[in-house]
Amino acid sequence: MTLEEIKKEAARCKCDDIPSLSSKITALKNKGVTFLGCVAFVQVNQQITLKEAQKLTLQLEAYTKDEKRKIEEGIDVMLSELNEEE
Repeated sequence: MTLEEIKKEAARCKCDDIPSLSSKITALKNKGVTFLGCVAFVQVNQQITLKEAQKLTLQLEAYTKDEKRKIEEGIDVMLSELNEEE
C-alpha cells in the first residue's frame, strides 16, 4: 500500500477504541505495511500529531516486545544523528 492509500483507508475506517485500532494495525502489518505506514494510519485515523501517533502505535498489541524494542532503538539512533547535525 502506498502512503496515500494508507491515509485514505485511515480516513474511512472507524476505530473508536484501542482494541479495534490494534486489530486494524495488526491487519495492516500482516499485509506488509511498515511501522511508519502504521503510524501514518494512526495519525490520520485518530486525528493526532505524528509524535502522539508514534507513541500510540508502539502501545498497541500489534507489535511484540522485541519488535517494539527494535523500533525504539531505531528511533533513538535517528534522533541522536539529527541532534549531532545541529
